[in-house]
Amino acid sequence: MLELLRRAVIRGSVPQSLLFAGPEGVGKYTAAVALAQAINCPQSTEGDACGACNTCRRIAAGTYTDVITLDRGDRASIGIEPLRDQVLLQIGYRPFEGRRRVFIIDPADDLTPQAQDALLKTLEEPPPAAILILVTAFPDSLLGTIRSRCRRVRFGALDEDDVVRVLTGPVCGLDPVDARHRALVAGGSIARALAADGKAFVDDRAAALGLLDAAADRHLPSRLKAAAAFSQVEKKRRSREAVASRLAILASLLRDLLAIDVRGPGAVANSDLVSHLEPLVPKFPADRLVAAFGAVRRAEADLARYASPKIVADLLAVTL
Repeated sequence: MLELLRRAVIRGSVPQSLLFAGPEGVGKYTAAVALAQAINCPQSTEGDACGACNTCRRIAAGTYTDVITLDRGDRASIGIEPLRDQVLLQIGYRPFEGRRRVFIIDPADDLTPQAQDALLKTLEEPPPAAILILVTAFPDSLLGTIRSRCRRVRFGALDEDDVVRVLTGPVCGLDPVDARHRALVAGGSIARALAADGKAFVDDRAAALGLLDAAADRHLPSRLKAAAAFSQVEKKRRSREAVASRLAILASLLRDLLAIDVRGPGAVANSDLVSHLEPLVPKFPADRLVAAFGAVRRAEADLARYASPKIVADLLAVTL
């Protein structure tokens, strides 16, 4: 879809009402800004902005007159008043210095129902020189009439290697080992990777490894004990978020068992655990690994549906 937008920039036919939808931290707002740059950059080539000119730099800094971002700020939500002042009363003006005026609402799910209602007519009939981009991780929380008036652009979670590449790049500059550890628990989100806590990762991986060890021995009391540790977290952490992190790490440990068996120890993500993982490989033949991956995915789905973290961990312990 992003490639289709690039082609639309070349043709001058970018849809005027867009909905950028996908998980937190996967680059939706960044893509909205990049689209605004590509539309208005005086030196754009093949639908891409140069990124270096005065226009591109000002759009990135949020100081360009014709690119306006509306966010919640210090408010609990985005009501009619800020929507009216920053979007509805501004959108009818012709561009002051660029080709098109671009209005970005991030996150759009913070719009109150009344504000969404007020936005409907503008989405249906935007002025010819304006583009509206709604950014959200929760598109279903928007009114159906809002969604139906926008061209949806879907964003998916990034691959683990892509997260590592960004984290070790010039912007973030993280150590490769630290970046890999953060990517394991990030779920494809750069924002979540940057927010990951080092001590929390150590605790989460220890819990995941403990459950894997207990599952390898097939001893039910040991499994349930490991499950209790898997769902128990420090008071300052949310148990649901911690268990989600531990499930992601457990999946990475299972992938490492497969990697050791198929390609050797040099192909693992948890390289510092190779000596611990190698003895577990015979206990997880291919059919058991497939079943274990399925159990982890079901646990993740149950957790996302607000099942109790303790029940999720207990059920996972007896099915691994």
